[in-house]
Amino acid sequence: MSINFKPGDLALIASSSKGTSPNIVMAVELVIKLRTNDCFNLPDGRRAVNKGPECWMVEASGLFATTLQEGRVDLGGICLVQERHLMPLRGDFTHEQQKAKEAV
Repeated sequence: MSINFKPGDLALIASSSKGTSPNIVMAVELVIKLRTNDCFNLPDGRRAVNKGPECWMVEASGLFATTLQEGRVDLGGICLVQERHLMPLRGDFTHEQQKAKEAV
């Protein structure tokens, strides 16, 4: 399923690469889509680089980020999430609901 997310959209973190993220089932706001090696600003003003695959920077109170150096940390309510782990919280879901019913 291809979703045309844009900054400001609301989404649910539905999964994670290892399935162990404390952010799963959190509602978030999409801030900016980042490619590998794109720079971005942290809430405290420091600069950071996306060293992983293309993803969205998302924002919500209580989010934890995973860093290579420190493990899980609170970066001020932001983290990076691959688009495949996001479920939109907007629009018409009838097509997805119908597919789910057919699978049962």
